[in-house]
Amino acid sequence: MTHKKKQKHKQAIVKTQKDKFYWIYLIGFLIILSLPLLNLPPWFAPPDWGKTVVFRIILSILVFIFTYQILFEKNQSQKSLIINFWHKVKNRRNKIFWPFWSLVALLGIYSLATLFSSDIRFSLWGSPYRGGGFITFASYIIFAVLALIILRKRNWQKIWDFSIVIGILASIVAIFQQLSLFSKVLVPFSGRPPSTIGGPTFLALYLLLLSFLTLSFALKEKRYLKKIFYSSSFLLFLYIILVTGSRAAYFGLFVGFFYFIFFYSTRLINSKRKNYFLLLKVLIGILLISSAYGIYYLNNQAENPEFIQNNKILKEVSSRLSIKMVLDDPRFSAWQVSLEAVKAKPILGYGPENFSIGFDKYYDPSLPYIDKAWGSWWDRAHSFVFDISVTAGIPALVIYLSLFGIIFYRLNTIKNNKRETPENTTNPHPIVIHSIQATFIGYLSANFFGFDVYSTYLILFLLISYSLYIILSKSNGNIINESIQNKRQHYDRNNSLKLMFFFLLVGGFSWFIWSCNLRPLAINAEISKADYLTKKGKCEQGLEKMDNLLSKKSYIDSYLRLKYIDFLRECAGIYPQKNYEYAQKGTEILEQNITIRPKFTRNWILLTGFTNVLIEKEKNPEKRTELIEKTEYYIEKAMELSPKHQEVFTEWIKTLLVKGDYQKMKEKSEECLSLHKDMAGCYWYLALSEIFLGENESAQEHLAMASKKRYAVDIQTSLNQLKIAYSATKNYEELVKVYDKLINLNPKEPQYHASLAFVYKELKEYEKARQEAMLFLELNPSPEAKKEVELFLKILNAN
Repeated sequence: MTHKKKQKHKQAIVKTQKDKFYWIYLIGFLIILSLPLLNLPPWFAPPDWGKTVVFRIILSILVFIFTYQILFEKNQSQKSLIINFWHKVKNRRNKIFWPFWSLVALLGIYSLATLFSSDIRFSLWGSPYRGGGFITFASYIIFAVLALIILRKRNWQKIWDFSIVIGILASIVAIFQQLSLFSKVLVPFSGRPPSTIGGPTFLALYLLLLSFLTLSFALKEKRYLKKIFYSSSFLLFLYIILVTGSRAAYFGLFVGFFYFIFFYSTRLINSKRKNYFLLLKVLIGILLISSAYGIYYLNNQAENPEFIQNNKILKEVSSRLSIKMVLDDPRFSAWQVSLEAVKAKPILGYGPENFSIGFDKYYDPSLPYIDKAWGSWWDRAHSFVFDISVTAGIPALVIYLSLFGIIFYRLNTIKNNKRETPENTTNPHPIVIHSIQATFIGYLSANFFGFDVYSTYLILFLLISYSLYIILSKSNGNIINESIQNKRQHYDRNNSLKLMFFFLLVGGFSWFIWSCNLRPLAINAEISKADYLTKKGKCEQGLEKMDNLLSKKSYIDSYLRLKYIDFLRECAGIYPQKNYEYAQKGTEILEQNITIRPKFTRNWILLTGFTNVLIEKEKNPEKRTELIEKTEYYIEKAMELSPKHQEVFTEWIKTLLVKGDYQKMKEKSEECLSLHKDMAGCYWYLALSEIFLGENESAQEHLAMASKKRYAVDIQTSLNQLKIAYSATKNYEELVKVYDKLINLNPKEPQYHASLAFVYKELKEYEKARQEAMLFLELNPSPEAKKEVELFLKILNAN
């Protein structure tokens, strides 16, 4: 074989290897983009948890391959690619400079916010419930940069076509859920379908991010079948956004459409089509005005028109367009609390995922509707502006908005370049660039009232990467390729150093994939199985499974223990006789959890509640005193973290109740009500304290207020508290009413009839006492019970 043939043969082998690597990258990207469909319990639940874990694993493999190529690729093509890229992004005169480094700055500011976080561990990993954390957020940015460097021009369209197909499949799942098709596999939803995305609002935002680009492909496409594909996909996305009932998505769609139609330059349109485009603008304008009037009309009608009442979808959508519902939205109150939290830590915030720390600290129960819908515990502000400001600081918000602003400006310059027309440009068609701008505007408008999950972050950062690719393809600047040749010998001389680094890399990636992804994924799968067992009433099996998991250390240790607590509370409702046993286990678990996540307010509140159960049952005075001291410490810690939260006050009041300090209990209840007059629980405990203090008249008024404020006054727990209070004060008339309600709840409980018989005896209503005693014997015909009843009846006969 001649020297030339050998060279050609080597080049062919290198090209084949290079193509193999490229196809690995492409397949990896496609798998990542298909993950929005992944929603398979128990392994991949909660939905975002499984998706982010698989995403991190695949991305790690791709980064590893990329690094391997840089270290060991003989033809230096990967090094050439990196050096060419580096020379462009470091040149300030280059169009890519500011957009790229804004993205890097975003990663940098989040890194600093994590480093100085109020809870670094939680900032790094977040909770499986949300699938967030700095590690995952950084992975999105790495994904965007890797796609920017790796993907070739001809494959970007394939990537977007594949993303549209995934959006179609997610939409079909939503339709199946709504129509209750395949209900054994897909959970049916009579109202707003979430598909596989995790929630209807997230589904709407995910499809919103795909909609404008899909529309632009339909408009520019000349092939008939592909035009039909894109057009029908766009209409399907619009329909699903409509049925999700997401007002944020409606708003984002409206704003995005407004920009898309009215800010597209007619200079970029073929002269033959300008009249059609002007007509389209008029029609869309009429549609938007009609939509606004329709919303106004619906909100000024006492009742929806008959055609809306008879249409399930229109009825659901019209209810979501209620202006009153918007004005009553608790987000506005949450934003006021968020603003106070931002003022306290404006530079780097509380750290990613630590929104709840700032929110709890400045929680104000007097704000309207703040405990409506989602309850009083918030882990997101439901607005990207406040989420970023509270968790990463105002500089992070400025960088985030600057990133979009700079990209938007650069795209606008390229789109309106007079030297290029849609026919001769090497960039995507101007309508595609315009659609990306419209998407960013629509996304930011919608997400002002929401937050991101895996599926929305994925498409968002893919769009950012695509935008950077378009800007990079128009960048200027000379690339010094000779630098590769100059460094070639240097690379070859350091093979041993490269091998050492490579083996360290293998160890690092292996550890990351196993310890930070596969191991927690397996633990969470077992948690999901335990959840299933406890929901089926198989508490012993479920809790045993959780016990086996406690020794398996991972970054979801806190989540594991909080789930354990949820299971204990659920089981206590099923098996109340085991309440003390569950409380013992609960205090043990929570004492571990406060060391893992000490700034999570609910840890301290829950620990107080479980310890109060132990105090009630404890007979040893020394141990009882020790437990009371512990609860006082727990309450102090909870009060430091959230000084105005009603649940902190109610647990404090419960501690005073079991302690027997009724005067202070009354004072704390009144202090609780001074924060906000609508706190139903505080009325309840104020009434209980007054019963113990003999202030029966005011107690009845406050019991009525608790009921009016929708406190659960007639459940077993509340009735048992009343029973203890009235028994202690020997208020037998009220005790009769309480026992009647308890018997209605559980007519087969013999002890209720025995106690009621005693109450009737004290009231000298001997006949009723005799009847209750016989009912007790009927329900409990044991020899011991028979002796007790005979003795009781003798006492009655003696009277």
